[in-house]
Formats: sequence, C-alpha cells, structure tokens
Amino acid sequence: MSAGDKKSKSKKSAARQRAAQGVSLTDALAEAAWAEADAALAQALADFDETQTAEGARARKDALERLGQALSRAARKRGLARLGSLEDELTYDPDAHDLNEAVAKTPKTIRIQARGVTRGGEVLTKPRVGRVSRKKRS
Repeated sequence: MSAGDKKSKSKKSAARQRAAQGVSLTDALAEAAWAEADAALAQALADFDETQTAEGARARKDALERLGQALSRAARKRGLARLGSLEDELTYDPDAHDLNEAVAKTPKTIRIQARGVTRGGEVLTKPRVGRVSRKKRS
C-alpha cells in the first residue's frame, strides 16, 4: 500500500468518525429534548391528580392553574404552539375550525372554546368552536 493510499484512507476514516460524532451529538440533543418533555409531562400528570383530589374551589382552581402551566411547558419543549385565543369571535371556516356541536344551520360567527395546536407551520389540532348565541329580540 502506498503512502498516498494510507493518507486518503486515514482522511476517510477521520471524516467518518466526525460524521458519526455529529450523529451522536444530534441523537444526544434529541434524547435530551425528549427527556425534558417527559419530565414536564410527568409533572402535568401529577398536577392532574391534584385537580381530581383537590378539596374546595380555591384548591381546585390552583391545581388547574398548575396543570395548565405544566402542559404548556411540555408543549413548548416539543415545539408546539397554541392557535387562536379563547373566547375570540370569528367568522366560521370549516377548514380552519372544528364545530363542537351539531347544528341544523352552519353558524356565521363562532367563538373559540378550545385553542388549536400547531408545530412549525402544520396544524395538528384545529381550534374547537361553538356558535355565538345571539339574544332574540322580543
């Protein structure tokens, strides 16, 4: 084997090692992100149990607040974002909204009852909406 062959072989070997280390680093970062999300989800599950066993309206309200924070933390760790704002009134779009109730006539105006969820530009869950009840004039 000539000196040139040995040199090119060692270069390839070094390049492969660096590539393997890069994959390992990527895998390690992904694993760390999953571990953080798992910890946040575990906290949310514990907080959920507290909402179930809370005695009194104040204790339940506090437990629900902690549950919401834990779920938001877990979602953030996984790159999820909320879509829409609760109680917003919008024009109904069947492609953008999930109607929460069966109606005989499609509503023109709806109210967001549960926000949607996105990751990147992809909508994972559309906002859940209900029709806006208008008071009838007498």
